[in-house]
Amino acid sequence: MNRRPRPNKRDMIVEEASRLFYQRGTGLGVDTLIDEIGVAKMTLYKHFPTKDDLILACLRFVDARYRDRLRSGLADDDPATERVLGIFDSLRDWFATPSFRGCAFVNATVELADPQHPAHQAVLEHKTSTREWVAELVTECGVADPQFVARQIVQLMEGAITTAMLEQDPTAADVARASAAQVLAANAAG
Repeated sequence: MNRRPRPNKRDMIVEEASRLFYQRGTGLGVDTLIDEIGVAKMTLYKHFPTKDDLILACLRFVDARYRDRLRSGLADDDPATERVLGIFDSLRDWFATPSFRGCAFVNATVELADPQHPAHQAVLEHKTSTREWVAELVTECGVADPQFVARQIVQLMEGAITTAMLEQDPTAADVARASAAQVLAANAAG
């Protein structure tokens, strides 16, 4: 008899809470989370002593999914420039999903405006690691100043995410992709 492994309760809580926080914001109450996730209060608090602990776990979960989503549009055998531009293809696919509600990290920063909130550091780590990953890709393009160009590309990504959310228009990724191609061409080493 083949038995499916039971999902880890902690992982299930994080996955469901991440979805709910993304859809409705981090202001969602613990009682609502418990009801909608379908766990006992004691189970939630066993894994996450505070709501802030749960928010941090959710941000780390979303960070991993975000990076996976971006990488999904990149083929290892593509030229370096196409790999960078493929980020925007991945973004466009994401923007076209019915559940798209902007950047979970920007949303959390706005909702939890206190820079002393524990989530603030997780947001900074996400933004820094995204920029470092883009810098690795940009370095392969042979541009003169990969760190600066990576910052430009990441700002185009951020702008596309915000525009797509506000305007409900996935083509924001296409505009950002065209701008990224111009940035890469203008900074091509010599």
